Amino acid sequence: MAVQNFEGVLAYVGGCGCYQGILFGVAAVLNIFVAFVYFGQMFMTLTPPHWCRPPPGLEHLNLTEGQLKELTVPRRADGEYLSCARYDVNFTQVVESNLSWPDSTWPLTSCTHGWIYNFSLYYPTITSQLDWVCDEDWRPALAQSLFFVGSMVGSPSLGWAADIWGRLPIIVFTNLLGGAAGVASAFSDSFAMFAACRFFVGVTHEQQGLVAFVLFLEYVAPEYRTLMANVPVMLFLTLGMCALPWIALALAQWRTLALALHAVQFLSVAFIWVVPESARWLLSQGRVGDTLKILQKVAKVNGVAVTPKMMQELKAYGEKQAVTQSSRQGVTTFDLFKTPVLRRRFLVLCVMWVAMTVAYDGFMRNTANIGYDAFLSFTIAGLLEFPADLLMMVTTEWLGRRHTTVGSLVLCGVSALCIAAIPEDNTLAVMVMAFVGRFLITVTMNVGHQYPVEVLPTVARGQGMGTMQTLGFASAFASPYIVYLSKYSYSLPYVIMGVITMVGGLTCLLLPETLHENLPDTLEDGETFFGGQTLCYNPCGARKEKSAKDDVEKGVDNPAFETTRL
Repeated sequence: MAVQNFEGVLAYVGGCGCYQGILFGVAAVLNIFVAFVYFGQMFMTLTPPHWCRPPPGLEHLNLTEGQLKELTVPRRADGEYLSCARYDVNFTQVVESNLSWPDSTWPLTSCTHGWIYNFSLYYPTITSQLDWVCDEDWRPALAQSLFFVGSMVGSPSLGWAADIWGRLPIIVFTNLLGGAAGVASAFSDSFAMFAACRFFVGVTHEQQGLVAFVLFLEYVAPEYRTLMANVPVMLFLTLGMCALPWIALALAQWRTLALALHAVQFLSVAFIWVVPESARWLLSQGRVGDTLKILQKVAKVNGVAVTPKMMQELKAYGEKQAVTQSSRQGVTTFDLFKTPVLRRRFLVLCVMWVAMTVAYDGFMRNTANIGYDAFLSFTIAGLLEFPADLLMMVTTEWLGRRHTTVGSLVLCGVSALCIAAIPEDNTLAVMVMAFVGRFLITVTMNVGHQYPVEVLPTVARGQGMGTMQTLGFASAFASPYIVYLSKYSYSLPYVIMGVITMVGGLTCLLLPETLHENLPDTLEDGETFFGGQTLCYNPCGARKEKSAKDDVEKGVDNPAFETTRL
């Protein structure tokens, strides 16, 4: 029987063997890289506890450091020392005249002589080195926002480059460029240089993992693709996140941390000899011979004997697929706006992507503002990735994509609003609800990467995803500033995130349910598929009716596998 789709190709060369095990190992390494690159900047820009340095010339008073702090630094109503103000009096006269001190009625001034930083639970960061505190505390937020500006530039441009030059060169290039920019940031002595480095790291960040994600799934049999897509994230992204705070504490210096986190990206050069080029991309370029060479290698590593008949059938499929892929060229994101159903669905997907991006990044960044220990809080938040990934894999196959997305977003919004209503001094309750929200938005983030792939038609899927990612990065630019608002009120960031996620979740009710449904290939399919569903339609308990024969006739592939046009 002639090969009809890529599942048939994998049936010949092996869809779950030693070769796929190698790719799994590479996926594990890349997920650790992603965790280090994305979250590492938070630990470079942490703000240690600080207070105003006393004026010079007070050494003759023979006061201890604690007494000097008590004399010069005012307290808040809760007893905590102010970080950005000191008393403005003649301290020598106060001490020598045996007056009672401090006096809350004394006039205040800014930290005109710099700051003292408490490194007992922290370490020197670029924030403390360059005094990005008080009136300059906007600089860390802006530097991290520029990371997302870089992602806005890099996602569409590098996606286009992947279509021109191939997936593998972009995987290696993005890791090398991102690694070089990250290492360079370790030598930053000014805001301009650090911000520029974070921008170029952001340019490469998204494509480091996304291009590889699609490429790896291409070589895995359908029944194992869910595992290949989620297990590396569930295990190794979680591992990278949980290890990161303790690596930072062990190195105890932000420059060393930057070097350690980004230098490992240079190991990606080895991918040239380990990772195959995308078979679909090769076929779209008419390179059938190169595709067959890769498939022969896959078969050999998997211990499958290659026969002349097998090669003839693979060649016939490759030539047919090359023509089919070429015929799909020319469709753009703008085609998704030409018909009413596709237009509505695409706009809703954009709203969903913006909501989950802002909330995910906001919850993670605000971890440093809650709890007793920012490092422990971040580790606990990282550990939540594992059960959240596991729950997503279960609920999307039981409740479906739509209700998993709507439920997790709305409940995340409720948890955020609950935090805003809890008094700030009830630290335990705030921590618990923050972790609940973090767990729920992680569920959304995981299903959110799969859901659009199943709704958008194949011919515009890659460009549609690229547009959504660009909008997501544009919205993520605001997330550091949302967290920054905790300077004025600890509850304000959670009110904003709560409203955004609830609105985003309720909007997703307008999306179709795609569980057990054939996926759209053409623009016409995208306009008519999933029709007849009501807002209350729930596939819970429904049994999959389509047969393997239906799949072959319709050419339905794994949804994640179809995101090839990056």
